[in-house]
Amino acid sequence: MRARELARAGLGDLLHRHMAVTVFFGLGTGTISVFVPTFAEDLGVRTLALFYTAYAIAAMAVRVVGGRLIDTRGRRAVIVPSMFLQVVASGVLAALALPAAAGVRPLPPLVAAGLLAGAAHGFLYPGLAALVADQAPEARRGAVVGVFSAVFLVGNAGGASAFGYVAHGIGYASMWGVLTALLLAGAAISLRLADPRPALVPSGART
Repeated sequence: MRARELARAGLGDLLHRHMAVTVFFGLGTGTISVFVPTFAEDLGVRTLALFYTAYAIAAMAVRVVGGRLIDTRGRRAVIVPSMFLQVVASGVLAALALPAAAGVRPLPPLVAAGLLAGAAHGFLYPGLAALVADQAPEARRGAVVGVFSAVFLVGNAGGASAFGYVAHGIGYASMWGVLTALLLAGAAISLRLADPRPALVPSGART
């Protein structure tokens, strides 16, 4: 009976809107990290050091400099724009793959996409984790955060596997276009997230 109750509770955890947003976030992260290298090679870019450097710097910078916004502004106020940042990053890659972009130097747009995707990742993972923890029952908080991590990895793996077939079948331009549309759907879902915690007022702003 106990095992059945735990299984039912775990299934219930998956039905929350923030878990759906997490799947889309993981889908974008997994697809970008796996397919940017082969996409860049197809464009004639020899090394992606600048892309990964931009991604890492953006992810670290927003966490160190802007991480407090998750508390002071609220989880949703950070999650929603970050989901749209990920949409823009994928859109940049989709535009770069179009025949009309054949004469464009590919490295600057790739670096821009890395900055956008890294900034989105830097805010989304801690922001969603905090929101999940806020909404979880205290007695099951660790288990629910574990489910959140698993859902993110499912999105990662799903993007890495499914979009390989998409790219092979219809090309990179369509693949990035499909990803952008899916991420836009995820961003739309994030607009309906509930934030149970009010934004904190910084101590220096109190009167």
